[in-house]
Amino acid sequence: MATSTAEIEKESIEEAEGIGKPGTIASIAIHNAILAGGEPTRTIADILHGTWLGHPLHPILTDITIGAWTLGSAFDVVAAVTQSDAARDTADQLTAIGTASAIPTAITGLVDYSTFPDWSANTATWHGLLNIVNFGLYAMSARERRRGNRSRAVAYSAVGMVLTGVSSWLGAHLVYKSRVGVDNSDQFEKPTTWKPVAELAHLQRDTPRVVKVDDKDVLIYRDGDEVYAVGNKCAHAGGPLNEGNFKGSCVECPWHNSVFDMPDGSIVHGPSTHPQPYFETRVRDGQVEIRLPEEVQ
Repeated sequence: MATSTAEIEKESIEEAEGIGKPGTIASIAIHNAILAGGEPTRTIADILHGTWLGHPLHPILTDITIGAWTLGSAFDVVAAVTQSDAARDTADQLTAIGTASAIPTAITGLVDYSTFPDWSANTATWHGLLNIVNFGLYAMSARERRRGNRSRAVAYSAVGMVLTGVSSWLGAHLVYKSRVGVDNSDQFEKPTTWKPVAELAHLQRDTPRVVKVDDKDVLIYRDGDEVYAVGNKCAHAGGPLNEGNFKGSCVECPWHNSVFDMPDGSIVHGPSTHPQPYFETRVRDGQVEIRLPEEVQ
């Protein structure tokens, strides 16, 4: 039986602690607004998630922002030591570039924030709040630089640089510890030859079924005369696809609404930026048989 979105949202909020609770509420509100907009907003969200890249877009943009701010601080130090006008101008320009690039960086981060896994709520929320403060500090630094208030501008940048370091550490924690933005699906090495997994007569139409293959869950789904098989653990955050919604050859994850086309595991909609592992299928002597596609064997 499919798990309702309302039940998942309620459970997520109830289990959240500390700053993660208001963060989860905000995350769900943003995600629901994206879903409410239908195909247009989901397509925009897919672009911002980075489904077209095969990995999240947000980290690419953070490199531009953090790199510009870091180099700007370095040139501030050079300018303070050498009293070089060229170093001051370079620092000012780099600060402005970093602040401008922080806007699209924040937008992609906000879209990713709308679908963070429950267990990363505290870290993701602190990361987001620090980035808001950082943007404010650097925006004020850029303003004071234009006004000629250099000491105040450098002070804002210095505080912002420290907080940027903390925020970056939290961002790394999200990726390497909480596994946000990486492929969370099961990886299969078997079967490389045809393996029977279910009797066709016992496989009801439009009813998902999970079977074990190499001690990992595989979703089997019969749509009319077609039978599909994909890894049951969603690539985005490991959600159980068999509890999701099905339409034709597509399955929608119950946790964050990633949509996959089961015949080839391709992404129809994010937030997942990784396709779903899939299997070739056939029916022989009343048995549904599966094997890994030749290109992944």
